[in-house]
Amino acid sequence: MRNELINTLKELSFWKNYRLNWVSSTSSTNDDLKDKWHSEDFANWLEVADIQTNGKGQYNRKWASDSIGQCLTFSFSAEIKEYEFPISMIAGIALATALEKIGLKTEDFWLKWPNDIWINDKKLVGILTESTSFPGGFRSVIGIGINILPLADTSINAISLKEAGFEYSREEVLIEFCKAWDKVFTLEANKQAELWNKYGGQFWNRRFKVQIPNKQAIVAKPMSVNSDGSLIVKSLEGKEIKIISATLFPILNS
Repeated sequence: MRNELINTLKELSFWKNYRLNWVSSTSSTNDDLKDKWHSEDFANWLEVADIQTNGKGQYNRKWASDSIGQCLTFSFSAEIKEYEFPISMIAGIALATALEKIGLKTEDFWLKWPNDIWINDKKLVGILTESTSFPGGFRSVIGIGINILPLADTSINAISLKEAGFEYSREEVLIEFCKAWDKVFTLEANKQAELWNKYGGQFWNRRFKVQIPNKQAIVAKPMSVNSDGSLIVKSLEGKEIKIISATLFPILNS
């Protein structure tokens, strides 16, 4: 199966020059690639870890895999001259496309702005993008964690593909992601936003506690995503607000 992954990468325009580094264990695949920020061979790395001991989500939340096969944890590097739609949200679209390809129904999973995927009230996928500017553009590391098997820690509000009724290997899921990314990444920003709005699914029918930096939290309902990745929400008072950066906490069973 790993040979199939390698062959698939060679056939896709975005990935054809990428080097696959599959490691047995690491602290963080994102950190491994960030160590190459200033090296000549920064671009074109795809690293997958059997076990990740100290992976991070947003706001330093931990994303770790305790046993081989439990999670698909990987990061890839990219040099980008410019982009309008946020790269982490592009990753979300590619993952949603991959999940749909392996059989998940769009009414059962949903994108949570800006960069998670949930099944009903539980988190399936986390995405963390870290970037730095360099002459001519940006250097980015995109890190992704997908629960393949149930997590040992039942206190975490998470779900796995197996618990959702799907048994796929990590390689199979990664192959579908790479195929989807290859198509989605090159689309115009307005088309990417259109796809994000499509895969938002249940996101559009829920209310959230919206915590904007340095402001009082509000409760609001999301309305749409713009071509720059910003989110329009409507407060309980009916006021529409454009959000560029915020943390959204689902109000479960709403």
